[in-house]
Amino acid sequence: MSFEFSLVEKAKAHAYFKQVEGIYLASFPESQIRPTEMITRMLQFDPNYHLILAQRYDTIVGFSLLYAFKDLNAAFLDFMAIERAYRDRGLGSSLLRYTVNASKQLVTNSIGMIFEIEREKATEHDMNRFRHRRIRFYRRLGAKVFDNVHYMLLNLHRGDPEDMHLMIIQNQDLAYLEKSFVIRIIKGIYRTLYDCPHLKF
Repeated sequence: MSFEFSLVEKAKAHAYFKQVEGIYLASFPESQIRPTEMITRMLQFDPNYHLILAQRYDTIVGFSLLYAFKDLNAAFLDFMAIERAYRDRGLGSSLLRYTVNASKQLVTNSIGMIFEIEREKATEHDMNRFRHRRIRFYRRLGAKVFDNVHYMLLNLHRGDPEDMHLMIIQNQDLAYLEKSFVIRIIKGIYRTLYDCPHLKF
Protein backbone atom coordinates (compact mmCIF):
# COMPACT_ATOMS: atom_id res chain seq x y z
CA MET A 1 0.00 0.00 0.00
CA SER A 2 1.52 3.30 -1.08
CA PHE A 3 1.19 6.68 0.58
CA GLU A 4 2.23 10.20 -0.32
CA PHE A 5 3.67 12.76 2.08
CA SER A 6 3.81 16.53 1.80
CA LEU A 7 4.87 19.58 3.75
CA VAL A 8 1.85 21.87 3.41
CA GLU A 9 2.36 25.42 2.19
CA LYS A 10 2.15 27.81 5.13
CA ALA A 11 -0.69 29.82 3.54
CA LYS A 12 -2.83 26.66 3.37
CA ALA A 13 -1.79 24.87 6.57
CA HIS A 14 -4.50 26.20 8.90
CA ALA A 15 -7.22 25.25 6.41
CA TYR A 16 -5.82 21.75 5.93
CA PHE A 17 -5.66 21.23 9.69
CA LYS A 18 -9.47 21.42 9.73
CA GLN A 19 -9.41 18.24 7.62
CA VAL A 20 -7.26 16.33 10.14
CA GLU A 21 -8.94 17.70 13.26
CA GLY A 22 -10.92 14.48 13.68
CA ILE A 23 -7.77 12.34 13.61
CA TYR A 24 -6.14 14.71 16.11
CA LEU A 25 -9.01 14.62 18.61
CA ALA A 26 -9.40 10.83 18.36
CA SER A 27 -5.70 10.03 18.78
CA PHE A 28 -4.69 11.68 22.06
CA PRO A 29 -6.01 11.71 25.65
CA GLU A 30 -7.77 14.90 26.67
CA SER A 31 -4.92 15.85 29.03
CA GLN A 32 -2.52 16.07 26.05
CA ILE A 33 -4.79 17.87 23.62
CA ARG A 34 -4.45 21.59 23.09
CA PRO A 35 -7.42 23.61 21.82
CA THR A 36 -7.76 23.26 18.05
CA GLU A 37 -8.14 27.04 17.84
CA MET A 38 -4.66 27.44 19.34
CA ILE A 39 -3.14 25.09 16.76
CA THR A 40 -5.01 26.70 13.88
CA ARG A 41 -3.89 30.16 15.00
CA MET A 42 -0.25 29.06 15.23
CA LEU A 43 -0.38 27.48 11.77
CA GLN A 44 -1.84 30.69 10.40
CA PHE A 45 0.42 33.24 12.11
CA ASP A 46 3.62 31.52 13.33
CA PRO A 47 6.05 31.03 10.41
CA ASN A 48 7.90 28.28 12.29
CA TYR A 49 4.92 25.96 12.84
CA HIS A 50 4.33 23.43 10.06
CA LEU A 51 1.80 20.78 9.03
CA ILE A 52 2.79 17.58 7.23
CA LEU A 53 0.19 15.30 5.62
CA ALA A 54 0.11 11.60 4.77
CA GLN A 55 -2.33 10.74 2.00
CA ARG A 56 -3.70 7.63 0.32
CA TYR A 57 -4.77 8.92 -3.08
CA ASP A 58 -6.95 11.95 -2.16
CA THR A 59 -7.69 10.81 1.39
CA ILE A 60 -5.73 12.28 4.31
CA VAL A 61 -4.78 9.35 6.57
CA GLY A 62 -2.25 10.93 8.92
CA PHE A 63 -0.43 14.11 9.87
CA SER A 64 2.37 15.57 11.92
CA LEU A 65 2.89 19.03 13.39
CA LEU A 66 6.43 20.34 13.58
CA TYR A 67 7.94 23.42 15.19
CA ALA A 68 11.25 24.77 13.87
CA PHE A 69 13.29 26.23 16.74
CA LYS A 70 15.79 27.83 14.36
CA ASP A 71 17.58 29.77 17.09
CA LEU A 72 18.28 26.47 18.89
CA ASN A 73 19.15 24.48 15.75
CA ALA A 74 16.49 21.94 16.64
CA ALA A 75 12.98 20.91 15.64
CA PHE A 76 10.13 19.75 17.85
CA LEU A 77 7.59 17.11 16.83
CA ASP A 78 4.44 18.47 18.42
CA PHE A 79 1.93 15.82 17.32
CA MET A 80 1.85 12.85 14.97
CA ALA A 81 -1.18 10.65 14.38
CA ILE A 82 -2.52 8.09 11.92
CA GLU A 83 -6.16 7.38 11.08
CA ARG A 84 -7.13 4.25 13.02
CA ALA A 85 -7.98 2.20 9.90
CA TYR A 86 -4.45 2.75 8.54
CA ARG A 87 -2.42 1.89 11.64
CA ASP A 88 0.00 -1.07 11.83
CA ARG A 89 0.82 -0.83 8.12
CA GLY A 90 4.19 0.89 8.37
CA LEU A 91 2.66 4.30 7.74
CA GLY A 92 3.74 5.70 11.11
CA SER A 93 7.39 4.83 10.46
CA SER A 94 7.27 6.36 6.99
CA LEU A 95 5.58 9.53 8.23
CA LEU A 96 8.13 9.90 11.02
CA ARG A 97 11.04 9.53 8.60
CA TYR A 98 9.50 12.10 6.26
CA THR A 99 8.98 14.48 9.20
CA VAL A 100 12.61 14.08 10.30
CA ASN A 101 13.79 14.89 6.76
CA ALA A 102 11.45 17.89 6.59
CA SER A 103 12.88 19.16 9.89
CA LYS A 104 16.37 19.11 8.37
CA GLN A 105 15.15 21.33 5.54
CA LEU A 106 13.42 23.75 7.91
CA VAL A 107 16.23 24.08 10.46
CA THR A 108 19.75 24.72 9.20
CA ASN A 109 22.37 22.53 10.90
CA SER A 110 19.66 20.91 12.99
CA ILE A 111 20.99 18.74 15.80
CA GLY A 112 17.79 16.69 15.72
CA MET A 113 14.06 16.42 16.25
CA ILE A 114 12.80 16.41 19.84
CA PHE A 115 9.45 15.16 21.14
CA GLU A 116 7.50 14.21 24.28
CA ILE A 117 6.33 10.70 25.19
CA GLU A 118 4.59 9.26 28.25
CA ARG A 119 6.67 7.54 30.90
CA GLU A 120 5.67 4.11 32.15
CA LYS A 121 3.96 4.17 35.55
CA ALA A 122 4.21 1.35 38.10
CA THR A 123 0.48 1.44 38.90
CA GLU A 124 -0.85 1.43 35.31
CA HIS A 125 0.06 -1.98 33.87
CA ASP A 126 -2.36 -1.96 30.90
CA MET A 127 -1.34 1.52 29.78
CA ASN A 128 2.33 0.65 30.31
CA ARG A 129 2.19 -1.95 27.55
CA PHE A 130 0.97 0.74 25.14
CA ARG A 131 3.53 3.27 26.37
CA HIS A 132 6.37 0.75 26.18
CA ARG A 133 5.32 -0.13 22.63
CA ARG A 134 5.42 3.55 21.63
CA ILE A 135 8.87 4.07 23.18
CA ARG A 136 10.13 0.94 21.42
CA PHE A 137 8.69 2.24 18.11
CA TYR A 138 10.67 5.48 18.41
CA ARG A 139 13.83 3.73 19.61
CA ARG A 140 13.69 1.42 16.61
CA LEU A 141 13.79 4.52 14.40
CA GLY A 142 16.84 5.89 16.18
CA ALA A 143 15.37 7.98 19.02
CA LYS A 144 17.12 8.35 22.36
CA VAL A 145 15.71 9.39 25.74
CA PHE A 146 17.05 12.53 27.43
CA ASP A 147 18.74 11.09 30.53
CA ASN A 148 18.20 12.71 33.94
CA VAL A 149 15.59 15.18 32.66
CA HIS A 150 12.39 15.53 34.68
CA TYR A 151 9.95 16.87 32.10
CA MET A 152 6.32 17.64 32.87
CA LEU A 153 3.66 17.98 30.18
CA LEU A 154 1.49 20.98 30.95
CA ASN A 155 -2.24 20.22 31.12
CA LEU A 156 -4.23 23.12 29.66
CA HIS A 157 -7.48 21.63 30.97
CA ARG A 158 -6.61 22.47 34.60
CA GLY A 159 -5.57 18.91 35.41
CA ASP A 160 -2.26 17.80 36.92
CA PRO A 161 0.88 17.96 34.77
CA GLU A 162 1.93 14.60 33.32
CA ASP A 163 5.35 13.04 33.80
CA MET A 164 6.96 12.53 30.39
CA HIS A 165 10.17 11.59 28.64
CA LEU A 166 11.84 13.91 26.19
CA MET A 167 13.33 12.00 23.26
CA ILE A 168 15.45 13.04 20.31
CA ILE A 169 16.21 11.66 16.87
CA GLN A 170 19.66 13.10 16.29
CA ASN A 171 20.98 14.48 13.03
CA GLN A 172 24.42 15.00 14.50
CA ASP A 173 26.49 12.51 16.48
CA LEU A 174 26.55 14.22 19.87
CA ALA A 175 27.83 12.46 22.97
CA TYR A 176 25.59 14.58 25.20
CA LEU A 177 23.50 17.75 25.24
CA GLU A 178 24.51 20.69 27.39
CA LYS A 179 22.25 21.37 30.37
CA SER A 180 21.83 24.97 29.20
CA PHE A 181 20.51 23.73 25.84
CA VAL A 182 18.01 21.37 27.49
CA ILE A 183 16.70 24.24 29.65
CA ARG A 184 16.37 26.51 26.61
CA ILE A 185 14.48 23.91 24.59
CA ILE A 186 12.06 23.21 27.47
CA LYS A 187 11.50 26.95 27.89
CA GLY A 188 10.86 27.20 24.16
CA ILE A 189 8.31 24.37 24.25
CA TYR A 190 6.44 25.78 27.25
CA ARG A 191 6.42 29.37 26.06
CA THR A 192 5.79 28.82 22.36
CA LEU A 193 3.58 25.73 22.18
CA TYR A 194 1.80 25.91 25.55
CA ASP A 195 1.55 29.70 25.64
CA CYS A 196 3.13 29.98 29.09
CA PRO A 197 5.53 32.91 28.62
CA HIS A 198 5.84 33.70 32.33
CA LEU A 199 6.86 30.23 33.50
CA LYS A 200 9.94 30.44 35.71
CA PHE A 201 12.84 27.96 35.81
